[in-house]
Amino acid sequence: MVLTEDNAGRLTLDRSDGVLTVSLNRPAKYNAIDSTTVHELRRVFVSVGDDASIGAVVITGFGKAFAAGADLGEYAVADAQAFAALTENANELCREIRESPVPVIAAVNGVALGGGFEVVLSCDLVVAAESARFGLPEIKLGLIPGWGGTQRLAQYVGPNRAKQLIFTGETITAHEAAAAGIVNRMTTAEELLEVAGTLAASCASGPRLAIAAAKRAVDGGAFGSPTASTGFALEQSELRGLFASSDGQEGIAAFLAKRPADFTGR
Repeated sequence: MVLTEDNAGRLTLDRSDGVLTVSLNRPAKYNAIDSTTVHELRRVFVSVGDDASIGAVVITGFGKAFAAGADLGEYAVADAQAFAALTENANELCREIRESPVPVIAAVNGVALGGGFEVVLSCDLVVAAESARFGLPEIKLGLIPGWGGTQRLAQYVGPNRAKQLIFTGETITAHEAAAAGIVNRMTTAEELLEVAGTLAASCASGPRLAIAAAKRAVDGGAFGSPTASTGFALEQSELRGLFASSDGQEGIAAFLAKRPADFTGR
């Protein structure tokens, strides 16, 4: 893929001073992430690794949201095989963001929920508008996070706090996310991209090999463990089982119908 500034599809790309800004471009759907978005983002990150002119990446969203989560309209028509493929690809995307050789900065405007928050948790640094909110509300659908959220959130805030946020599906403010170590800098919505761009440019101007090495070293110590791969695999297995359950299907249908879900425990 050639990274140009005029890309059709779910993303808009802009390059300046060694920084690639990737904007999710589905504002009418609050940048809900579907399989096409995942595919396009994965192509971008494969290309970033091969492009020596890119020293940092900023991910943001057009409109009122960073990303409101997975596109549940796609969930509603997916069979078990299609659902597994989507979650596997989304997991790979989040892993590729985390393992990108250059720093990846999330610039969060509005809400980052579900899969949107999982993308944020995969980034190296987070700049947030003061009005931003974060959460993993999948439990309200009878599901759980499945793009690495159960693992990465616990790594940031500890297992007890992660369980509270996941069990209740509650959202947290930018201030709370900063206190938890998830958000690096807060700013106004108007200055969000400028602040994120300045931080990204600072990273991009540094020695690339040393920054890549530092990223691997920090992540290897903070996030690496002998059971890490097991945890991600278990998350996938549990989510697929829930998707196939009556409660999982009811949660998705109720959300799309804008009615309360009637969970039966089956």
